[in-house]
Amino acid sequence: YMKKILLLILFLSVLLSSCSKSGFEPRYSLPDYYYVIKVDFYGKEKEHYIKFDKIYESDNLIIYAESGKSIRDSSIHYISNEFNKYYNDIVSVYGRHTDVDGNGKIKILLLNINPSNVTTAVAGYFYPLDLFGRFNTGEILYMDLEMVNNDPDYMAGTIFHELQHLINFNVNLFEKSREMSLWLNESLSESTSILFNSYTASSRIEEFNRINYYCFYTWNLPIDIFSNYPSASLFMNWIYKCSKNNKDVFRKIASSKDFNDYNKVIKSVSSLIIGNSWDTLLLNWIEAINKNEIDGAKLSIRKSGENIKLYPGALIAYRGALQNSGNLVTKSSSSGLQFALNKDMYTGESPSYINITIPNSSYPLMASKSYNSSSESNENYKPKYRNILFGNNGQIKKY
Repeated sequence: YMKKILLLILFLSVLLSSCSKSGFEPRYSLPDYYYVIKVDFYGKEKEHYIKFDKIYESDNLIIYAESGKSIRDSSIHYISNEFNKYYNDIVSVYGRHTDVDGNGKIKILLLNINPSNVTTAVAGYFYPLDLFGRFNTGEILYMDLEMVNNDPDYMAGTIFHELQHLINFNVNLFEKSREMSLWLNESLSESTSILFNSYTASSRIEEFNRINYYCFYTWNLPIDIFSNYPSASLFMNWIYKCSKNNKDVFRKIASSKDFNDYNKVIKSVSSLIIGNSWDTLLLNWIEAINKNEIDGAKLSIRKSGENIKLYPGALIAYRGALQNSGNLVTKSSSSGLQFALNKDMYTGESPSYINITIPNSSYPLMASKSYNSSSESNENYKPKYRNILFGNNGQIKKY
């Protein structure tokens, strides 16, 4: 009888101890059932509680697939091989992730996130509340199963992108008690493709060539322009090339203890002599693209008479002459092209813009340069895929 009492006391103490470690009780009772977020036909996010089957496991990875769904073995083989190949490198560059479920592994849940026939589909996401045990419990990445089946190369890049977000949460919010700015968090996630997934990096160049508005730190632009992912990717691509393809430049940014996120970048690239202020960096970056320093990237030129709202951090290319005033700064190139930047560094929810009109100009472009005209690019271009970024409160920060 006393033995039974002692066993009961031991069981209760272990149970109480495990609950107190996280402060929250997990919401699921079985290891193969998970809460997930899917998108409905109206673009709204809906929570579901569904069953998953474990289909793969290695030293650092477990992959589950939504029960009853068909998954190609070749796709699982590809994404798992890519993950295992680069996992240690990713951790060495971007930092350690948490291990709240004690298994030392990343879980990938493959599910049908999107309804069929959507114009822009959600490729995947990381949900921070999983690290608090308030949704699921564990280091989990949610990926669209259909996209993994049809485009495993792109989805390997998406897994790296979301893994950086997961790592970033630990490195900044848990270890430094401060969340990294959205623009830099996303830029670091874009840098993972530059290092480990050339397929996605190349797709960003293609997207860049279809826009004529370059901006990545006013992420939620109040205008219907898709510019952030391709702009962030090409900015990080430029920094990487300036470093002579040394991934340490991203490690310096990711591990910087500087409180100001702009300074994390400025100080990390100081030895490269590419700019000692934020507006100088941005103008030098866009000038580098004008000089064909990123293979395949082309600038799009705004037409005379166009009226443009230039939000903080946004740049455009044009011909003619605009007067520097306040936060509006310009730069001339030897090819006759001009660049305008709103150097305002505001990143809040209510950004203000500079209203400019592109002047008339008869300045000829040098024949050796390759440009898109504004009519060839489409500022309303919608990407095929997008990711969701959630904040530490479980609310969507941006699409």
